[in-house]
Amino acid sequence: MIALLRAECRKLLTVRSTYIITVIALLLVAFLSFYIEGYKGMMPLPEWLTYLMNNVSTTISIFVAIMAILLIGHEYRYNTITYTLAAANSRTKVLLAKICTVATFALVLTVIAWGLAFAAYWCGVQLSPNQLQQWVTPQLEWEAVWRGAFFVVSFGLLGLVLGFLFRHLVGSIAALFILPTVEGILSPLLKENVKYLPFSLLEQVHIGVSWKPFTAACLFAAYLGTLWLVAWYLFIRRDAN
Repeated sequence: MIALLRAECRKLLTVRSTYIITVIALLLVAFLSFYIEGYKGMMPLPEWLTYLMNNVSTTISIFVAIMAILLIGHEYRYNTITYTLAAANSRTKVLLAKICTVATFALVLTVIAWGLAFAAYWCGVQLSPNQLQQWVTPQLEWEAVWRGAFFVVSFGLLGLVLGFLFRHLVGSIAALFILPTVEGILSPLLKENVKYLPFSLLEQVHIGVSWKPFTAACLFAAYLGTLWLVAWYLFIRRDAN
């Protein structure tokens, strides 16, 4: 299993797309934190750090999901999945290794993005011409840490499971963007019942209006776990090609 984990980390960290997407995500985080939140923002509230962490998690989650799709999608596109399976004595171990790799990368990138956002926000406040702007000592809700980490990791694992299910880059990325849109279209029809849909649950992890954050996280995890059970069954049963 250790060898598989090392192999998956090497695959993720030796392709240019990982670094390109990561740099784009961090640049976007820095710009939003510096210019929108700090430089152009109004007088910050004591809870500004919690809001900032939530915004950062939302921003980078889609990038993590795309990188997760590329991790498995490239193997099917270039038919290197056969070598991956030949080197392992269990397809389940291959799947677990990819899950652990994506989850770890998502956590590391989240922490880095939070640190960058904090520094960029501080610089924006110091340089802001807004006379109302001043530095306010943050009051961090520690619950925001697990909520933000859960949000990003969940999106990463969602992207990965879509890659396993579709085994096609375009189809997986399209599904990643289409599914939340379909859920939004159904919102007027379902009205209050929209809170039971997966992406609405994931949103509640941040805002906690219709559901408590922990309850929403557990319900979304149930959706995600069901998808992973289907993906696991298909992965061990379908031909690699």
